[in-house]
Amino acid sequence: MDKSWGSVILSGGKGRRMGYEDKSGLSYRGETFLEAISRQLGMLGGACYLSRAAYKAGEAHHGFTVIEDTVKGKDGEWIGPMGGIWSCFERTGEDCLFFVSCDMPMFRSVMAERLLGYMKPGVDVVLWRTRQGRIQPMCGLYSRSCVPVLRQLMEQQDYRMMGLLDHLECVVVETSKEHIPDQWFMNVNTPEIYGKLKQITPSVLAVSGSKNTGKTWLLEHLVSMLSRSGVRVAVIKHDGHEFEADVPGTDSHRMKKAGAFGTVVYSGSQYALVKSQAGMEAGDFFGFFPEADLILLEGQKYSSYPKIEVLRQETSCSPVCRPQTVLAYVADCQVDQEGAQEPRRVFTFDQMDEVAELVIGHMDGSL
Repeated sequence: MDKSWGSVILSGGKGRRMGYEDKSGLSYRGETFLEAISRQLGMLGGACYLSRAAYKAGEAHHGFTVIEDTVKGKDGEWIGPMGGIWSCFERTGEDCLFFVSCDMPMFRSVMAERLLGYMKPGVDVVLWRTRQGRIQPMCGLYSRSCVPVLRQLMEQQDYRMMGLLDHLECVVVETSKEHIPDQWFMNVNTPEIYGKLKQITPSVLAVSGSKNTGKTWLLEHLVSMLSRSGVRVAVIKHDGHEFEADVPGTDSHRMKKAGAFGTVVYSGSQYALVKSQAGMEAGDFFGFFPEADLILLEGQKYSSYPKIEVLRQETSCSPVCRPQTVLAYVADCQVDQEGAQEPRRVFTFDQMDEVAELVIGHMDGSL
């Protein structure tokens, strides 16, 4: 996209369903919603604005350029998002503006970045549509070309966002096409939803099967695809044999040989920890990755974790995992599912988009 653009966090609502609390100030994973969203937008570059309908001079706004919503209805009431969009185009010189609501704390920068690629001449707005068919007007890229329609509808006192879209040239991008989890569009606008947000933990999924079936290959491709879509993936691998954790010749190896029961090596951006401790299981390491969206396990074929089982004709086409724990199979042969109460889908190794969608469906809890 050659046009100039910026991003806007819309925070003009009264928060009535949240007990009139400023939703942008609610906390999630150690930072406010406003801080979390602004951090993601900051990764994109370009100007970032904060739209407010009740801006008070002197308030702290984390370095944003604050744009006051100046549009009110005939009775002096704020008219909602349309007023914020109008005011931002009036106050900025941007050709396009990406708008995101302040009550979407799970927002990721990729949700804006992907839409930029769909903005072409003649397009007024680019929006997401979730797998459930829901259009997301408060997470969309708007062109200045929508201003005349905004003006007309506001004069008619028609403030419905979906009504606005009916008059614009829209490009709708499917979340399934770009592997964007629908969960990220969660609007936290009630205490009940806020409570659910606090209970969200990383999804766990195992990639299992017999030896030499392609588990590592599948994991590598999944991690690559999902990471490109902004999903934070951690991988935990079980090794059935004892292994040398500290490479011989390193300082940490020398300390281990000298008698230390554990070592830590760290830099300004990463660390590695080795500790001698028997009886560890995969779940013992989940706490190391609180920021993860997804934890992938390699192995765990006899566990109760939900899993994708990998099979190769040269090894065996008979599953080794309990059928009730398997979400799907990835195989290069006809999978023997005789006797299974609910046969699972079987993907080939060149159907990675479909496998990625299965994983995202597991993350969204839609399976």
